[in-house]
Amino acid sequence: MMTGKRESEDKDWHAGRSEPNLGQKAAELEKGSEAALRHMEGVHATSAPGRFIAWCKQEQASLEQELELLVSGKVRTGEDIGAGWIDTTDESIERAKARLAELNDLLTEAGSATVARPGDL
Repeated sequence: MMTGKRESEDKDWHAGRSEPNLGQKAAELEKGSEAALRHMEGVHATSAPGRFIAWCKQEQASLEQELELLVSGKVRTGEDIGAGWIDTTDESIERAKARLAELNDLLTEAGSATVARPGDL
């Protein structure tokens, strides 16, 4: 149970914040993605290809969220090359777009990605 002072401090802290921080949002979205994956695994993904498709869809949703945060400027990336931090956000955006395109190729019939079958190796 909270004391009156603690409750008041919590209200003051929450009053200045209109929405949760990005870490909280990411955790909530990840929890939702994990729940969706568990649902897909339980219902549709009993075979290895089904589990792979479920993983691809989860990865796709995660990359779409990452890309949205990068493009909107809410998240930036950088690298310390010894002489200070260099912004690498543009490179991160391009990598995320390339990974999304690859996943889209894997998840669609018209995709150009080539997947070797066990007998083809």
